[in-house]
Amino acid sequence: MKGLPLAVTMGDPVGVGPEIVLKAFVDSRQRADASCRLLHVGDPEVYARTARHLGLEVAFRVFERWSEDLGTNPACFDILATQARAEPGVFQFGKPHPGHAAAVVESIETACRLAQTGQVAAMVTPPIHKGSIHAAGFDFPGHTELLARLTGVDCPVMMLAGSGLRVVPATIHQSLASVPATLSREGLHQIIRLTLEALRVDFAIPEPRVVVAGLNPHAGEDGAFGEEELTLIGPVCRALAEEFPFLRGPLPADTLFHPKARAGYDAVIGMYHDQVLIPLKMLAFGNAINVTLNLPIVRTSVDHGTAHNIAGQGIADTGSYWAALTAAEEIALNRAAWGLRMEHGQ
Repeated sequence: MKGLPLAVTMGDPVGVGPEIVLKAFVDSRQRADASCRLLHVGDPEVYARTARHLGLEVAFRVFERWSEDLGTNPACFDILATQARAEPGVFQFGKPHPGHAAAVVESIETACRLAQTGQVAAMVTPPIHKGSIHAAGFDFPGHTELLARLTGVDCPVMMLAGSGLRVVPATIHQSLASVPATLSREGLHQIIRLTLEALRVDFAIPEPRVVVAGLNPHAGEDGAFGEEELTLIGPVCRALAEEFPFLRGPLPADTLFHPKARAGYDAVIGMYHDQVLIPLKMLAFGNAINVTLNLPIVRTSVDHGTAHNIAGQGIADTGSYWAALTAAEEIALNRAAWGLRMEHGQ
């Protein structure tokens, strides 16, 4: 796995994705930790236009089809060109348009296929603009759902990580009022188990310590503030604790994120989006990443959006992108090492 490149998708052409990728490439010439091979999948003119606009001197190599030579020259920004191209007549930084959607989707599909066939070690995804993709007729909610469909996975799990904290929301982009009805024993059981297995394999933690947050204040306080801890979360945690002795919960969410508490676990599973994303972004804003668990491929992403309000201004921060590259390479190596151990019965 060490010799395989990472596939970097294009992201939204008029957002900050191409900008951070190009800036990181230029910066990599002075970074000692920039050792991984990269191939960029997308519309060559998007990268060229962005580089010209930002005044970046970049040597491009464009490939129309897969080549073993992709990513082998660290001095060159290698592009595996998509057949679909961003619509040049509506290209304006900060102004998303459905005319770019086909190239964006093809970039993701191509990188996923390369990962599935073992031609790349992992894929790293800058942000996409879901509104313009939906307006063009594509019917997936976002990256995670598209990759699940492409790889045949029923239950992808979203983990956010940064500054030593890993969090998994059991429910994601939905109203707070809908969360209690969405949670189920079967679903929560699956998310907890997949998180524990990913920590063991992808993050090389032999005995992962996971805490599960309650849904209600004070984790329900024995039913005084809600029944979900007694009827749903608690029974699931107890059933899994027989197999995973380092699993604890449900615990009050408001005491899980101070420094002493964080030292006692490897990941937190929360019941809804903001319960775990607010503390993560307080600690690691600008350097956090998104990792999709339970895929047969390795996929990491930046933990920020397209930031159209600053696109094309040259001020987008590359910290999350660097972290996503590092994590993708580490997870790919950990999976390979795990596979070798399984082959040898270890």
